[in-house]
Amino acid sequence: MTLPTNSENDRYRSTKYFPSLDGLRALSILAVIWYHVPELRPLWATGFLGVHLFFVISGFLITTLLLREKAASGRISLKNFYIRRTLRIFPAYYLTLGLFLLLCLAVPDLHANGLATYLHNLPSFATYTSNWFVYPWGPGRVVFVAAWSLATEEQFYLFWPGIIALSRRWYIPIAVMLLLIAVNELIKIKLGYLFFLSGQSLPITILNSVSTAICLGCLLAFTLDRPKSFNLAWKVLGQKWSAPLFMLLMLLVSVIPNNDELHVLRMFYICIAMTLAVGASSIRTDNLLRPLLANRAVRYIGSISYGMYLFHAFGINFTDRYFGFTKQWPLLQFVAVVGSTIAIASISYFFYERYFLRLKERFSARRNSESKSKIEP
Repeated sequence: MTLPTNSENDRYRSTKYFPSLDGLRALSILAVIWYHVPELRPLWATGFLGVHLFFVISGFLITTLLLREKAASGRISLKNFYIRRTLRIFPAYYLTLGLFLLLCLAVPDLHANGLATYLHNLPSFATYTSNWFVYPWGPGRVVFVAAWSLATEEQFYLFWPGIIALSRRWYIPIAVMLLLIAVNELIKIKLGYLFFLSGQSLPITILNSVSTAICLGCLLAFTLDRPKSFNLAWKVLGQKWSAPLFMLLMLLVSVIPNNDELHVLRMFYICIAMTLAVGASSIRTDNLLRPLLANRAVRYIGSISYGMYLFHAFGINFTDRYFGFTKQWPLLQFVAVVGSTIAIASISYFFYERYFLRLKERFSARRNSESKSKIEP
């Protein structure tokens, strides 16, 4: 076992790009797409966990950037943070809302069964509150169910950067995260592990919508940022074989048969395993999984994963309409859906999103030193 040195900690703190995280994003979005294809879900029903891996990565990266900005300048520009966040997330998101509206108007089946429900839910989608007010199993066909995860993130980042910016002691944000995790898990134990609550009071619904996975990603960032805790983490996460070990653990835990009585604990353990996998993939960039996670094709999918998440419903519908024959061969259907989604997301990225990303760079905390690994859901 290699032991950490000051140079290892310095190397981590100066790392501007975690290449393996793009690979983890690619795995996340591919899992989500698989889960949302009705014909594929019965073959592997835990693809929804990809969203939680997104959450861990997001909490880790955003917190890391905030901590480094505070260490470098003694403060955090909340104005610049929210401008960057807005330019990264809002343009593609609101484009998606518009495209779904056009789809509901143009497709006869959606017009008849989904338009009224979509218009009813549109204020919640537009204000990032769909995880509070949109119940996907209610009456009417709910379009854009995936908006719940984006709402979860945007709500979280309304208060989290301010807590870091205003805290004079390093342990205050950590205490807040631990409290949120404890409250959130207790609610889930009492009510069952539900992403969407129906019939509960709004305060309970709001507390339930806090993501344990995001909180764990934030705690990971604090752990690796401080030299003493970095040295402890290195002993577990800093070996070259740590990344494949915790990736394997993550996969093994995710395929454990579900048990309603143990579901909350199972999900918590899965989030822990994901956090360890993200940490092992970041603490040293030369981990044994780098050839797999950081090859050019995988990294490209990871780099447009936000767009793929937004537009994969269009990829599924496009494949069903024009390549419906692929349903006879699940793997071919998956390839067709992924290919369609990549094409749509690439068009959005190169001809629309990049304009706003260039504007975003003007508000970087430290231009040319901000992590290249894009902070996305």
